[in-house]
Amino acid sequence: MSKQLESLGRRQNDARDPTRPRERVVSFVLATMGKYACVALVSGGKDGALAAMETAGRDDADVVCLANLCPLDPLEEESDSHCFQTVGHRVMDALGELTGLRVFRRRMRGRSRALGLEYPKEGENGDEVEDLRALLAGVKKAMPEVNAVCSGAILSDYQRLRVESVCADLGLTSIAPLWRVPQREVLRRTAERGVDARLIKVAAMGLRPEKHLGMTIVDATPELVRIEDEYGSYCAGEGGEFETLVVDCPLFARARLEFKETRVVTTSADRFAPSGHLVIESFDVVLKPGGEKIAPAELTWIEDDFERLPAVTVERLRFDVEPGGSLARVQGSDCRVNSSLSRKASSITGSVSHLSVSLRCSGADHSTCAEAIFQRAKQIIAAELGEEAEREAWNKVTMTHVYLDDMSQFAQVNAVYSKHMRSVAPSARACVATSFPDGTKVQIDCLFTLGEKTNRKSLHVQSLSTWAPACIGPYGQSIGVNGLVHVAGQIGMEPTTLDLVPGIASQLERAMRSAVAVAEISGAPLGSQSLALTLYSSAKYGDEYAAANAHPSRVMLDALENEIAASARKFSWQPLVTQLVVTDLPKNCIGEIAPILIIGKGPGAHEDDEGDETVDKSIAQSESGPNDAFQARCVYREERFIRLNVSVRSAEETKIDDIVTVIDACTSRAKLSLSQTLSCRLYHRTTPAAERFASALDASLGARVDGASRLQSVVTPVVACGLDASIDDDIVLEMFASID
Repeated sequence: MSKQLESLGRRQNDARDPTRPRERVVSFVLATMGKYACVALVSGGKDGALAAMETAGRDDADVVCLANLCPLDPLEEESDSHCFQTVGHRVMDALGELTGLRVFRRRMRGRSRALGLEYPKEGENGDEVEDLRALLAGVKKAMPEVNAVCSGAILSDYQRLRVESVCADLGLTSIAPLWRVPQREVLRRTAERGVDARLIKVAAMGLRPEKHLGMTIVDATPELVRIEDEYGSYCAGEGGEFETLVVDCPLFARARLEFKETRVVTTSADRFAPSGHLVIESFDVVLKPGGEKIAPAELTWIEDDFERLPAVTVERLRFDVEPGGSLARVQGSDCRVNSSLSRKASSITGSVSHLSVSLRCSGADHSTCAEAIFQRAKQIIAAELGEEAEREAWNKVTMTHVYLDDMSQFAQVNAVYSKHMRSVAPSARACVATSFPDGTKVQIDCLFTLGEKTNRKSLHVQSLSTWAPACIGPYGQSIGVNGLVHVAGQIGMEPTTLDLVPGIASQLERAMRSAVAVAEISGAPLGSQSLALTLYSSAKYGDEYAAANAHPSRVMLDALENEIAASARKFSWQPLVTQLVVTDLPKNCIGEIAPILIIGKGPGAHEDDEGDETVDKSIAQSESGPNDAFQARCVYREERFIRLNVSVRSAEETKIDDIVTVIDACTSRAKLSLSQTLSCRLYHRTTPAAERFASALDASLGARVDGASRLQSVVTPVVACGLDASIDDDIVLEMFASID
């Protein structure tokens, strides 16, 4: 298969990419056209130095200057910062002499005030992050060519999210080459790449100030590993066990440091975990061979405060709503919005806890359609919940699906999307292009999970790293809520560059590795805890797939089976898989993977529930309709949740009532009902018969639910669909119901 597959992969990468979003982070687009000109955030420790070295080692990046934050009081040895290392800060004045790179420093006026995981988009007066913002704004003013920031974040979401927030605000790309690199690998690279770092602070069991301060990280590594094994700490210091100061490394091209006078300060004499730091009283800058040929660089202090950009204003569109409320025409344009809304009320409180909103727009251009969809969605939700609750609802979007009739218009739609969707803890997202039979240009579906008891956790990594592709924009890699993790659609991009991996097999395997990486950090490993997956493949390369005898769905299924086989799966049943063929995918890629995972005690569980969530309590069942006209597969846990997939082989030979009967039977076995449905999606092949059948099935299901709950399926046309190995069905239904 290889020649055709590799040829296809090369053709994709060589093609001009029309889908990269034009967001406010303009420098990201500019940087991809040339090199990243990076300012390296350094505190003096090994992680910042190692990150700067790895960034400078990229073909597409140069480190052009360094930036450092230090305490306001020059005599203060260490400030109580949650985000920045300050111990050893007095040595940082020598960075320009050591590296030959221009150095920018700022004294911190702020302290750690906004202590939540997510940093507020509007900032926080008096917080130390505002000092970082002012520092980097000063760097950009002095060196306009700077378009990226590299940092040594490894495991700390707290630190990474703050750097990313500032970068997004200033139009800088965040690069974090060490993100999610295992602790022992960090120590290995530190030694391998010649980073001479000394312990200058210790604060953990097994480390003693009088013994370990001043020791090289390489010499201390065996003991650090032993302490990690014994006490469960982090051997590379990511948990605050220690801080280091680099005295020499390849980044120091001109000179190295040499301590002359030091003293140990013990800050806690705790018997089990004493703490202390090393004060560098005096030091020398010792030229390296050839160092005299490199001029010492300028040190610039940034004192000016940063002024924020004005907020983006959104123009309001006006609608003429037709009777029934499902169709609206935008005044002044040929733009029609079709809307559908499902809602589910909490069985405990009686308040609305779930909303599913789906809107299609035809007429006008793609930007206008996208704007009309968001404005109409806000009208609908305000009518359901009230205006104040509508504004809060947009902070609780769990999963968003974006469908376009033309993927080349993605940038225009994404620009509008970015104005309306929150950038802090955003929803996960999947985006594909499909063929709409009714002239629709854009369809956007949002699933809202509301209610005071909702436990929502967003994963939004915007830094370039080796971990998984960054999400640069108002969508995240995953959202965990109420026992489920929704993972954004993953495509086969190389994480460090965001370029597609060449070759069908290689690209799809990369997509699966990214999905696995996201699932792992989300707390629900894909192989062991996947409930369902949607596998998208592009119809653009159908002839090449046929010639190579390797359909993307088969490659993705093989990768999934391998991942499950290599995992300690917690369930006896296999995840439910939906396969969809669409007209195009982001970046003209071959395939996209979007998993749904079970986390914790699973959907429908409560905090006071007893028992081990790892025990397999779910049941999987399959049924076939008359003459095998359709098949149904479900996974459920009694009185908790049910995931049901139904595929219809022939719309013309299948009765709606037969399908509804099977759906009722499955939900009854789970001791649930249709009124507890959180989401229902109907995919249909783009034929008149399949479209009519999907519409009739949607109406039939909706007619069976009334009262506070409402069921209206999200109906979407696709090129082809099916379950597991089959992709020749007319209809695929996906339904999820839960007591939540």
